[in-house]
Amino acid sequence: MENLGWLVAERAVRLVLGVLVGLWVTRYLGPARFGVLGYALALVGLGMAIAETGVEAIVRRELVRNPAEGSAWLVAAARLRLIAGAICYGGLVGWLAFGSGESGEEMVVLLLVGLQLFQPGLTVADLWLQANLQARLSARAQLGAMVIGSLGRLALLAGHAPLWAFAAMVPAEMLVAALFLRRLAVAAGQPVGRSASGLVSLSALMAEAWPLLLSGLTVTIYLRIDLVMVRHLLGDVPAGTYAAAVRLSELGFFLPGALAASLLPSLLRARAAGPARYAFALQRSFDLQAGLAYLCAAPLALLAPWVVRLAYGPEFAPAGPILAINGWTLLWASLGVARGQYCVNENLTQLHLYSTAAGAAINVALNWVLIPRFGGVGAAWATLAAQVSAAWLSSFCFVRLRPCAVMQWRALFIPFRWFRYAYPKV
Repeated sequence: MENLGWLVAERAVRLVLGVLVGLWVTRYLGPARFGVLGYALALVGLGMAIAETGVEAIVRRELVRNPAEGSAWLVAAARLRLIAGAICYGGLVGWLAFGSGESGEEMVVLLLVGLQLFQPGLTVADLWLQANLQARLSARAQLGAMVIGSLGRLALLAGHAPLWAFAAMVPAEMLVAALFLRRLAVAAGQPVGRSASGLVSLSALMAEAWPLLLSGLTVTIYLRIDLVMVRHLLGDVPAGTYAAAVRLSELGFFLPGALAASLLPSLLRARAAGPARYAFALQRSFDLQAGLAYLCAAPLALLAPWVVRLAYGPEFAPAGPILAINGWTLLWASLGVARGQYCVNENLTQLHLYSTAAGAAINVALNWVLIPRFGGVGAAWATLAAQVSAAWLSSFCFVRLRPCAVMQWRALFIPFRWFRYAYPKV
């Protein structure tokens, strides 16, 4: 619980700091230049899923099982991630060199932001901290890097810096975080030498990690592809408007994960106590996730035009309708997190992969149809439809997930069922 508290506190501080500085940066850049930066971040984000290689859970598992071989696993993870990052960055350079059609400034921004692809390989110390229950040190390192990055961005704002300077802050903040993580992990006892038994086979590690890599990639596609497609189909200004709306709608996306982590111990106890207790605990988890999402999404949807004007100014007014739709993605993402927790408990993670892959395919298909006709609003509807399909409707397609589908359906009506928890006898 102490580690959870640190993670939630760190995320809350990062949220406040990121929102305040991010709003100033967005206002300063305007829709067109912010569209270029947002597009670069979204495009590189797709590559980040590959650069992470899906080894996180595997390495953490082995660090817990066999701490003596921890150094070998960390070296293998770092090498594999650096190789994957270099391949992705090379692909980016090749795409820019041969037919991307980007302007000179856009190419510079993409090349600078693309350096973030090396972040997973440089931050494997974070895996050791997580496996050794030192999340507070990881939070401290990342928060420190963000503070330095925010101060750097404020300095750029004061100096009326060009767009490429803000892009350069992305890899600069990454490097600071990597240095902080490394120093804190070593101070906490992370082994710095190679283990006596030699290196872990990279091919064996990749053979086990590739399904997780594929799952992470499909999730990233259906969460990030919309902005990339808006930029290519409509241009920089609509992309900037859409990116601004997405940034506001995703402010609460850390809440489902934090709530799921806090509910996990009680779910496991209920599972051990019997089917009836477990079913009640699962329904409660779905209800809590949906209730929290409604509290965030409903006001955001109703006040979206006012929120956009207050946050970004009249230039970004077209982001209002987009935010009103995108705000509801939190509801379905929350139900998806609750179902994902059930899949982990019941060893059904492959079904999660199938669901996210279907969501990615639906999002891409709908974006091709809706963006040319309805612009950013069409992309918002496509993303919402993909979330509904991946997080809920897909549950009906698998026999072992149909009980979850029913619980999710009930959770959607929590605004009319909350009194059952407040007054159990009613």
